[in-house]
Amino acid sequence: MSESQRPDAPSFFASLESLRGVAAFIVVLYHAVWMNWVTSLHLVQNGALMVDFFFVLSGFVIFHSYGNKLRNGTDIRRFLWLRLGRLYPLHFTFLMVFLGIEVAKLVAERQFGIVADKPAFTTNNGYTLLTNLLLIHSLGLHDHQHLTFNHPSWSISTEFYAYVLFAVVRSVLPANRLFTAAAVGLVLVGFGALGWLNVVPLTTAGYDYGFLRCAGGFFLGTLTYLAYDALRGRLKPRNGLTWLPALALLGTVVYLCVIDPEGWLTYLLPFLSALVILTLVLCPQRAVQSVLSARPLAWLGKVSYSVYMVHAAVAWLITQTLTVVFKFPKFEVPDGHVVATSPSAGLIALAIYVTVVLVLSHFTYRWIEEPFRLMSRRASLRWFQPTPQTALEEPVVQDARS
Repeated sequence: MSESQRPDAPSFFASLESLRGVAAFIVVLYHAVWMNWVTSLHLVQNGALMVDFFFVLSGFVIFHSYGNKLRNGTDIRRFLWLRLGRLYPLHFTFLMVFLGIEVAKLVAERQFGIVADKPAFTTNNGYTLLTNLLLIHSLGLHDHQHLTFNHPSWSISTEFYAYVLFAVVRSVLPANRLFTAAAVGLVLVGFGALGWLNVVPLTTAGYDYGFLRCAGGFFLGTLTYLAYDALRGRLKPRNGLTWLPALALLGTVVYLCVIDPEGWLTYLLPFLSALVILTLVLCPQRAVQSVLSARPLAWLGKVSYSVYMVHAAVAWLITQTLTVVFKFPKFEVPDGHVVATSPSAGLIALAIYVTVVLVLSHFTYRWIEEPFRLMSRRASLRWFQPTPQTALEEPVVQDARS
């Protein structure tokens, strides 16, 4: 009997989806580059590490949904088609949004003599447009130290090819013991190669070594699922064990807010993420579960991929409004730039930014994500004709990166 057919197999990890939404929201705050007291918090300043939580959670969820259903070439093709149908429509939509921004900048330069701090079609040019269209824009093909177009999509690029690697490895190694050995090796290779290349902190791996970062986190997530699958029938959570999720979450918050990780310490986040996920599903704690299952957090988890993909365009619009219309100065800093607003103006801009992102995400989920997901699934049933033994279902937790 396959894992998905067991009577005790969970069909939905609600707390994990809510955590994905919280992580996506922290990323949204992290990319607010105007001065205000909220984004100066250590938790927000370390928001770039939330992408590593996405990678680990994605590996966990993908193995849960597909780990025992990749038996032949048809299964692999259908799996990758479903993954592409899940990720690509929103990626393409906001790639076109940012292409429109470049066109608008070009018109402003030629017609009005207004030149942005980054002239039109410099970093975002024809070549990077092609790599974004092919989802290969974060596989080390660019010789400049910049992300391109909808910059959060770098993680979508790396994750899709992590799916490809997973499908190949799992189909070749259907036995859990062999797959576990391969996954351990891939985690060591991913993070070990980054260390050997002196990619420190971990958050600097994006347009160049992002795939190594993603693969390390993703296959750590598959190992987390295998640990969960092995332990859940044997470990009976009682007494202090039920508080493990709360302790894991508290430890992670302390790590992000008090320790304020820098340098090599950033490499701990994927492993802390794995611990949080494992304890949440293995030793559920009623108070933690009730908080994470609250309707606002559940909704945020549902639209988290939209939140992640939408927010960069809104942040760009807010930044232009503050600097061009309201004339707030913008200063370059090591990780980018910051708009020197007053604290009150920055807080108002942040409130508008968050509101627009959440409202827009609601509609992109309804009008783009969900319709295209259903269309790709219906098409896969016509084109790949799965058997009842190898039929694939959509993951029980949605994708979002980061």
